[in-house]
Amino acid sequence: MPSKKKSATGKEGEPVFILRPAIKNYGLDYLHIELMAIVVILIALAFALAYFKPGVVVKSCAYGAVNGTCALPVHNGTQALAAAERVIASYSTINTSFSLLPYYALVNESKVAYLPDQSAWFIDVPYIDPFLSNTIFNFSMLLSDSNLSLENSFSTMIKPVLYTNNTVVAPGTVSLYGEALCTTSKPVPVYLVTDPYATGAMPALYSALNASRRFGSEINMSYDFIFAGSSISLYSGYGAANTQLLGQYLSCASRQSDFRDFISNLSIAYTGVPLSNSTLYDVAQGSSLNISSLDACLSNSVTSLNYQAKVAELYHVITTPEFIVNCKYATIPQTLDSAINYSLGQTKG
Repeated sequence: MPSKKKSATGKEGEPVFILRPAIKNYGLDYLHIELMAIVVILIALAFALAYFKPGVVVKSCAYGAVNGTCALPVHNGTQALAAAERVIASYSTINTSFSLLPYYALVNESKVAYLPDQSAWFIDVPYIDPFLSNTIFNFSMLLSDSNLSLENSFSTMIKPVLYTNNTVVAPGTVSLYGEALCTTSKPVPVYLVTDPYATGAMPALYSALNASRRFGSEINMSYDFIFAGSSISLYSGYGAANTQLLGQYLSCASRQSDFRDFISNLSIAYTGVPLSNSTLYDVAQGSSLNISSLDACLSNSVTSLNYQAKVAELYHVITTPEFIVNCKYATIPQTLDSAINYSLGQTKG
């Protein structure tokens, strides 16, 4: 019986793999190419997992997290608020309006928060400002978590009702929008605008006189007296005509070289209320003023004061005393030198 020939493909029932070389692939067959492709994909996936590894997500941290770890402050919110209350009480020792803070602070409405990135406590305390119709503002503090010491404090302020296009260009110097310099060379004009009965009017007059002495020929000081709220409040008790006498004498005396002597003598007699014509006349005589020139000026003082009121209106003067430097810059007596120096720096020598 003839023997069966073995099939060239192997035993019957066994799988047969036929490997064909890939054309133009350096002798590699398709199976090896697929295996190499899988290896490349796995390597790329490993790199992707390494570079795009999701960060650690920390949840339910009572005081926040820092670098993926729950912050653990040294103190708690109750202790921080207690420290803030001690700080507020200490403001009673400061000789400013903030000395009233301990008595108007609404500590029962305080808000406390921990700042993990700064290791500090932020405490926000509402308070009532009795000088602004009991408006409520906020006083905030930043306390170090290590020892609950005060790092900084902040206070909110009343917002302006009306916004202007004026700009602060230097310390104590407000540039008035739309106004041009009077001159581009020295001396520059400086105007003191004040209600003669305004709080601080007398010190402002001394500030103007002292500035004239210090800056000499670099400035030209003049004085404008207006009758605003402080004067109007006296009309009912003293009459408008008698109240305005002080402004008339001040305006006329300011045109003479002995104006400083007049202010010095006036400050002795002046108590914040209108003076009689006889008293003002005696002050003028005792100050070596030229009386004939003074009388001529007083006879025309109403017209002059009306003009001065227009000057105040032109520069939108709302509160007095105020200085206008070189028709462009507004300042107050406390910062007069700064504004003058800035203006002089903008003019030619």
